[in-house]
Amino acid sequence: MTPDFTPGPHQPRTSAAILPSARPLTWWRHLPPTALDLPAQHRLRSVLVATPPLPLPGWKAATEAEPAAAIGVAIETLAEGVVYPGRLDPALSTVLLCAALGDPACRDLLVHVVGRRARRRADLDLLMLAHAWHDTSNRGPGLTLAPGR
Repeated sequence: MTPDFTPGPHQPRTSAAILPSARPLTWWRHLPPTALDLPAQHRLRSVLVATPPLPLPGWKAATEAEPAAAIGVAIETLAEGVVYPGRLDPALSTVLLCAALGDPACRDLLVHVVGRRARRRADLDLLMLAHAWHDTSNRGPGLTLAPGR
C-alpha cells in the first residue's frame, strides 16, 4: 500500500499500510486521500461487495462506485432519525471509495460528514482528516485512480 507515507501539516498520521488489521469499512473515519492507493481501493471495494446489502435503493450501484448512488445511500442513512451503526460505515465507505476515485461531490460529502463529527467530538485528528480531504480539491486530480475512472 503506502509504506513511505509521511503526513503533511494537515494530514492524520494513519494510512492503509499502518492499519492493515483495521476494518476497511471504518477507513472513512481514519484515512487521508493519500493513503487510498490502488490496492487499498481494491480492498475496500471487495469488502463492500462482500458486505450484506443495505436495504436502501441504489446500494448495488453504490458498491460499484457509482457516485450518485453512493451519495443517495449516504444521505438516506444520515437522514434517519437514529443512526444505525451497521449502516453508517458501509454507506460512508461507498462515498469514501468514490471520493478516492476522484469524484468531487463524494469528496465534499465526506469533508462535511468528517468535519461535523470533528466539531461534535472536539476531535483534532478528525478535523485534520477533513482538511486533508478538502485540500484534494485545491490540488486537482492527484489521486491514484482505479482503471476505468
